[in-house]
Amino acid sequence: MTAPPSVEGAPAHELLLDAVARGIAWVTGDGRRGLAGLMLGAMAGVVVALTLPPRHRSTASFVAQGAATVSVPSALQGLAASVGLGSTRDFSPQFYADLIGSRPVLLAALQRRYTVPARDSTRQVTYMELEDIGGRTEAVQEDLAVRHLSRRVVARADVRTNIVTVAATARSPELSRDILHTLLKALDSLNIGFRQQQSRELRQFFESRAQDAQRELVEAEEAHRRFLERNRGIEGSPLLQFEDMRLRRAADLKQTVYVTVVRQYEEARLQESRNVPVLTVLSPPVLPTRKAWPPRRLIVVGFALLGFAAAFAASATREVVRRVRRYRA
Repeated sequence: MTAPPSVEGAPAHELLLDAVARGIAWVTGDGRRGLAGLMLGAMAGVVVALTLPPRHRSTASFVAQGAATVSVPSALQGLAASVGLGSTRDFSPQFYADLIGSRPVLLAALQRRYTVPARDSTRQVTYMELEDIGGRTEAVQEDLAVRHLSRRVVARADVRTNIVTVAATARSPELSRDILHTLLKALDSLNIGFRQQQSRELRQFFESRAQDAQRELVEAEEAHRRFLERNRGIEGSPLLQFEDMRLRRAADLKQTVYVTVVRQYEEARLQESRNVPVLTVLSPPVLPTRKAWPPRRLIVVGFALLGFAAAFAASATREVVRRVRRYRA
């Protein structure tokens, strides 16, 4: 193994350890130096903590109710599944947690005008005006605003209870509450649109199927009618009686399918016209009473420790330089 580098015969690691020990003794031995580092760091932390703009966080929680789904009869499940309408599963809580941070929902919050206090009164401003978000074009400005707001909106879904918790951070307590209220309203509106779109597709499917079922029923009844017109006396013929039973049974089956499809079609029409909110808000957006950011105490303590560490590093560096010069001399 190669020997560690040295200065005039003294090992480098011994010089470093000795310099660190003398630096610690220099800072702790003369309390004024350590105290000065702490005070300077604390003062810098106070300046930084007071310079950073405060942020307030409003929270809310909701649970999504499963919308009443149209039950597809077993005879029609194959046809419904072939067009993607056979699934009756509702959206998961994580779907809503991701949806509330999506671009359409965030745009609803960006387009709204919020009431903020002015010098002698109040004024109506948008989120982009309040946060002073600009861009070369409207598209760039909108994209920057969406990214800015998405970093301040957090949603978490509990898969055990299906409860979704949402938090929005803004400059003022009122603004954070209003933004969160707008997000929940936009989420509910978008969710209703999704469900109405699904019901519309289901209604269109049953509408076309009802027309086919009606045509098949008419054909089966016409076939039975023609048989009865041609064969008025069938009591003495087992073959004719069997044919009459077969045609009657086919007509009854077509009638049952037609009645079932028409009933499902009417239910789908009702679901399509529904605009009842399906989000049950358990905890509405509240006005925060405490600042969520910045953590001023933590900043001051961290800068104070950083000042002490800087004083120690300066003393250790000074001692290393002094000893290296002494050994070289």
